[in-house]
Amino acid sequence: MPAHTSGLARDLEVLELLGTRGAWEDGGYGVQQIAHLLRRDKGQISRVCQTLLRSGLLNRDRATKRYTLGHHLYALAMRTQEAHLALLARPTLLDLMAQAEESAHLTVLRGGAIMTVHTELAQHPERDDSFDGISIPALKTASGRAILATFADEELAAWWEEHGEVRDVPHVLQAERPRETLRLRNLREKPGSITSLDRLGKTVKTIRRRGYAISDGELTPTIVDAAAPLRNAFGVVVGAIAVGARKSRIKDRYQALGSLVRESAEALSWELGWRPPA
Repeated sequence: MPAHTSGLARDLEVLELLGTRGAWEDGGYGVQQIAHLLRRDKGQISRVCQTLLRSGLLNRDRATKRYTLGHHLYALAMRTQEAHLALLARPTLLDLMAQAEESAHLTVLRGGAIMTVHTELAQHPERDDSFDGISIPALKTASGRAILATFADEELAAWWEEHGEVRDVPHVLQAERPRETLRLRNLREKPGSITSLDRLGKTVKTIRRRGYAISDGELTPTIVDAAAPLRNAFGVVVGAIAVGARKSRIKDRYQALGSLVRESAEALSWELGWRPPA
């Protein structure tokens, strides 16, 4: 049995589980299935679900008795910084997508992972939105490297201490791992090109000098990713803009792609109120 946790932690486990792709594809989960996946008491889960249902954080289908994420949760989500940022970023992403002729992404750093908040898809066969809403290792992404390059050296060391090494997956997500594609599983389990704090330090120095980051084939072997950080009016980094381009099309023009992404990120940062120091 799992160690004792607070009622709030149990509530969050249920919400996180019902927010997984598996729950979405199955049309939600019933109490028995939730209890089984979380390895918790069925009666306890039933009480949690009833409480979340009354608050509007969960919905329940009368026919199937399955629970899904509720309307109130979505209302709260629309008030988050990420939702507001995605709304403001869309024109910039559309323009970047048109110029690069490749998909453009808005991403945020959450702990040791990067999450794609919004994607504007390019209209070609190799377009890809399979990472939207999915946490992937920050060090393997251009977005993660671009954001980390804005950290002070002591902040970078503290981040590496917490997230640089592979960590055990929280139990609540382990039940969903069989549903992962082999591609996503490999991304989490296989080391990337940055395997030490020293290597990370050298990488961020290059990024700071250029103003953009490059990840060459670490997410998709045929794709090179470029990203640059976004800042708000206070100079705080709130995310990154990224483009994944086919190697066969851009060949060795990585610098041109990086410069294009950097210019787009700077333009959006200006709209967010950021003014670079003189």
